[in-house]
Amino acid sequence: MYHLYGYRRCSTCRNAQAFLERLGVDVSFHDIVESPPDVPTLRRWLEAAHGEIKALVNTRGEVYRKRGLKEVAWPVDTWLEELHRDGKLIRRPVLETPSGRVIVGFDEAAYRDAVSTEQAP
Repeated sequence: MYHLYGYRRCSTCRNAQAFLERLGVDVSFHDIVESPPDVPTLRRWLEAAHGEIKALVNTRGEVYRKRGLKEVAWPVDTWLEELHRDGKLIRRPVLETPSGRVIVGFDEAAYRDAVSTEQAP
């Protein structure tokens, strides 16, 4: 089972889910605004992002801009807590494949590659 984490009102998240369904995979959608991921999950995503916290942060979002977070130099643990508190701060969508691969953002080529790799014999 593929797990797609996103925001239901986000067109990119809806496009990512539709793309996965067109590829013929079972995908479970998790709304990160209604139920933000816990810190251990965020930490796992951070590892997939090679430790780059900004790769997980929705720097284009309204919450990020309104809170003036561009100038903030928080330690990683503080960022993870903030992402857990407010799912709108998380860059979306996030795809977790059955093997545990994590892809942050929607990239058709990366999704297609992940699905073909997972389904290879």
